[in-house]
Amino acid sequence: MSFQEHIAHAPLWLQAWLTWLVVVNLAAVLFLIRWHDGKLRLGHIEAFAIAASMIAIAFLMPWLFHQVGYVRLLGLGHIPIWTPLAIYLWTRLSHHRANSLFGMYLRLLLVTILISLAFDYTDVARYFMGEQGTM
Repeated sequence: MSFQEHIAHAPLWLQAWLTWLVVVNLAAVLFLIRWHDGKLRLGHIEAFAIAASMIAIAFLMPWLFHQVGYVRLLGLGHIPIWTPLAIYLWTRLSHHRANSLFGMYLRLLLVTILISLAFDYTDVARYFMGEQGTM
């Protein structure tokens, strides 16, 4: 089965969670440019970091799936990219008001990434503790 076929057969809650991850991450493109002082300008640097992480994961996940299959080790597709991104975003929160649109987005994305990383670290640990079968 392909990666997409495995996802299609996953429980509904997991499909919903994966959809949420994609939507929240893709929302970063809305902040790549902005209107400021009557001119279009480059957007927030954090949005570029988020977009870069999306591109990296879009290449890494299919490659990793091809290498190991649909197993708990797939969490490694997020861990090396989202762990530093989460740390970076955490350090940038104070630069964006919590009640601004971008500030709210950053906080929502950071919580989403942290939840995903909790799943990913747990899955990778479970894999190395012996749960190496197909999920």
